[in-house]
Amino acid sequence: MGTRTPAPPEDTRNALDLSATENADLCAGCVKCCTYVAVEIDPPGTPVDYDQWIWALHHKTISIYIEKPQRWFLCVDAVCEQLNDQGRCSIYGRHPVLCREYDPRECERRLPLTEIKAWFHNAYEFEAWIQRQRPKHWARLMAYRKDTPEGPPKADVHAARKKSRAPQLVTIGEPGR
Repeated sequence: MGTRTPAPPEDTRNALDLSATENADLCAGCVKCCTYVAVEIDPPGTPVDYDQWIWALHHKTISIYIEKPQRWFLCVDAVCEQLNDQGRCSIYGRHPVLCREYDPRECERRLPLTEIKAWFHNAYEFEAWIQRQRPKHWARLMAYRKDTPEGPPKADVHAARKKSRAPQLVTIGEPGR
């Protein structure tokens, strides 16, 4: 029988105790954490809440995810402006506390995202989830939508283009003055 090499001891140091070199080595080739902003939000409970997040999800670069047990996050894909061409932080050493406290040993690139219950990349995914997972909330949302007045008239892009092509009378001052 061969001898087994013991596993290295688990590094239990605080993220702030990692050196700049250790951080750089752990992050080599990855900038994932510098490409989005996630903000915890209150879980929706009313039709207005759901409608608000459906509206947000109709926008590019916005997603919403739920972590166990019931933590909701609004996620915005947005690359940090301090990331240089080499994929390094150009203000390292003066970077925000949130960045300094981030522990690259728990990076989503290394660990499976086991705490994620659901992730909605658009309003259609979210609406389907509400309908399937929260049918009573879905029914209240549909009733709310029927009770709201119709929106303002829709713009007719083609009519606006035709109008802009029509000859316009331009007056440059009053005659006789």
